[in-house]
Amino acid sequence: MDPSRAFGLSEGYFAQARFSADEFIEQISQVDLEFAKKNAVFEPKPFVRTFERALEKLTAAQDELGANIAQLERSTKAYSEDHRKKMARLKQTFSTVGNSFERLETQISEVSSNTIRIGEQLDTVAKEKDRAEAIKELVEFYAELNEGNTARLDELLEGGSEGMVKVAHLLRRLNTIVVDNQYSAPTDSAAKRQIEIYSENFEKNMLESFEQAYRDNDIHNMGIAARTLDAFNGGVSVVKAYINQHPFFLSSMISQSQDSIAEASYQSMEGVSDIMHRPPPPDRWLAQLYSDTREMMFKDWAVISKVFPRPIDVMQQLLKRVFEQTIQGYLETLLGRADRQSKLAFLRVLSSSHAETRKLIEDLQRFDAENVTPAVMVLETARRSGNMPQGLLDMPDISQTSSAQFSRSRSKKPAASRSRGGGETIDDDDDLDDEAAARDRLGEARSGVSSAVAIAALIGRSEGENAGVGLLNGFLNRCCDDLFESYIAGGNYIQVELLHLKDVFRQILAPFARSRIERQSTTRGNALLGMFSSVTGSGSGSGSGAAIGQGATGPGAVGTGGSNTGQVRTQASSEPEATITATTARTLLQVHAEAIARAVGLENDSASPSAVASLTSLLLLTMGDDYMFPALEDIVESLQDLRQEPDLRIFGVMRTANVIVRLVQTHFQRALVPFVGTSSYVYRDMVGEKNQLMSRVEASLNLISNKLVGACTQWISGILSRQRKNDFRPADDDFAALEMGTQPCRQCTDYLYRIRQACQQTMGIENQERVLADIGNALHRMLMDHLRKYVVSVAGGLVLVKDVSRYREAIASFGLPALVDKFSVLQDISNIFVVQPAALKSLLDEGPLARLDRATLQGFVQMRDDGKTSSLVRQFLS
Repeated sequence: MDPSRAFGLSEGYFAQARFSADEFIEQISQVDLEFAKKNAVFEPKPFVRTFERALEKLTAAQDELGANIAQLERSTKAYSEDHRKKMARLKQTFSTVGNSFERLETQISEVSSNTIRIGEQLDTVAKEKDRAEAIKELVEFYAELNEGNTARLDELLEGGSEGMVKVAHLLRRLNTIVVDNQYSAPTDSAAKRQIEIYSENFEKNMLESFEQAYRDNDIHNMGIAARTLDAFNGGVSVVKAYINQHPFFLSSMISQSQDSIAEASYQSMEGVSDIMHRPPPPDRWLAQLYSDTREMMFKDWAVISKVFPRPIDVMQQLLKRVFEQTIQGYLETLLGRADRQSKLAFLRVLSSSHAETRKLIEDLQRFDAENVTPAVMVLETARRSGNMPQGLLDMPDISQTSSAQFSRSRSKKPAASRSRGGGETIDDDDDLDDEAAARDRLGEARSGVSSAVAIAALIGRSEGENAGVGLLNGFLNRCCDDLFESYIAGGNYIQVELLHLKDVFRQILAPFARSRIERQSTTRGNALLGMFSSVTGSGSGSGSGAAIGQGATGPGAVGTGGSNTGQVRTQASSEPEATITATTARTLLQVHAEAIARAVGLENDSASPSAVASLTSLLLLTMGDDYMFPALEDIVESLQDLRQEPDLRIFGVMRTANVIVRLVQTHFQRALVPFVGTSSYVYRDMVGEKNQLMSRVEASLNLISNKLVGACTQWISGILSRQRKNDFRPADDDFAALEMGTQPCRQCTDYLYRIRQACQQTMGIENQERVLADIGNALHRMLMDHLRKYVVSVAGGLVLVKDVSRYREAIASFGLPALVDKFSVLQDISNIFVVQPAALKSLLDEGPLARLDRATLQGFVQMRDDGKTSSLVRQFLS
């Protein structure tokens, strides 16, 4: 029963989640409370009795609850012990079942091993039986041949292609027995001689059959003979016969003299040694040879794939002969003749020949991936299916494929020994003469190894790699590398390229260096005159300005060849030879761009960044230390003599230097960065060298600019010093002075206009404003001092106003508002000398001059001619 009802409470009162003692006391004493409220008298006894009864009930309920808890704990403990025992028995059962399964698995493994051993033993017995039968057959043939009886072999030969292949296998095994045993008995020697004679006649007849079918274009009989000889000796002789009689090696072009071909071809390459001429196209005879090679390979594959059991090996031998003898011989003659002519001719011919060879290699690789390799895969699948018979006494296993074993030697035979006139057969390759080596190259693996594994090794790739790479890919790359190895590998090419580049740079800068030496032999006073001695025309800086206008569009022309012919020479130009020109800089960059193109094409991917860096270092060194810096240093030296008028064409030289720096930067971004990347240490070093050159040029130009401004200011000061004392006290009838002004003013303003014109033609807006502002401010300071040195009459005041107006107009042409304001004030100052004494006070106190210092104004006023006679002027001065 629910203990809550014993207290008159609702069912489940003690089972609630939250229990409050106050609420419980209030509930059990509710009746007593209502009675007390109704009578308005508090009696404690009813409450005491109620609480005593409740306490008794709570004590009894507590005892009962404790008894129930103890009973439940005993029951739980008994159930837990029983569960533990059951789990222990279940674990033991599982362990027993697992041991049973392990014993069963062990027994199954033993039975499987026994079965495998039985199968292997049965297979061995079968092989031994077949081997015994084959040995028995070989012994019988050996005995018959020892007696001179060849009837059975002749009968097999008459049985068609299968019989001929079987005879080939038998003869090969008999030759192997003879070689291995080395019998010396008379009877055995007779058998040996008979086997050798029969084998020789057999091979000779098969070769004659193959050659006759080759002449008749009989693909079927060619295939029978090729397969038979492949079974006899690995196909060495039949491959030699096919290659030696190939029309490609006996054609009229190849049979001609290599020297005559090279000479006729080389004469057609006009301008090959002219650095100002575009690089000529590839040698036309070489291009024709490569075209014939492509056509021959594409056509021959259709025959080779049908005739020979291992067509990939035949293709390798045919390509090997083409590259080693025909192509290599012609390239050596062509490059040797180019090298004797000039380094530039050699480098250009080497580059064009290498590019044309790479095109040939890529075409052959594409044909290999699309045609040759799929056909070989099909052939290997047929071999793997087991349709091709395999003898018991075959040749030893060959662990490597022919492609992996192939190592091309670069023989340096004379061209005449590689190609002979008429119909004479070309000498056999040294490797083909070695039958053992040829057998290694042309043999196939017969140890039961999967042909797919052999193909993977041949291709040199894993199963998941690019499927567009064919079996001949690596072989063709090696052929190309071997052709040019002696010219490129080991730094041979880059050394020649650097020597050529140094020589060409020296030739390009020869007129500059010669003129500089001649100038240095003159006196210091004539140094600057000699620097610009080749400039024509009367306009200051017009020649350099025209060159600069052309140089401004120079970056787009970097790397393009000219159309003139001849050796390296100085082009006709209005630019002076003794100083820097944009034309010379573009020529240097053009030559360098061509060298970079050759380096990237000839060097491999890992070596090309270093080659580009080496060529770029030479360019920056030449452009800076041998060209720009000597010229800029000469200009700085010429500006040391302040007694001579500064030649304003120096502004043009500064502009040219700026153009050259931009050309170098454009050349660096377009022609160099794409080939070295942007994250390697090579790129970092190149950027450092380039930035160092640009920083040094910038520092030199800043120095020249400051010195030139100082020299111009000094020259203007010298012009002003020629002012005579009476220039501003002319006679009243000297109308020429009133109209024209003074001569120093005219000379000074003419010089200012020339400075402004030179700056506008050669400088950017910012540099132009800086230079003109410096000169204008310096002129303003000098004029402020200059006007306080001369006494000015009334008529001289008009002359002075005319001079100041000229100065103001010249400065206004500079286009600098700050200078215009300054010279406007100077114009007001000049009015001090022309106003009447009565208006002088109003001019100085109420006009723009009121902002000037009083002492400064007094310095001008006291130079008036009437300063001592006029009371008003004396009053202002006091």
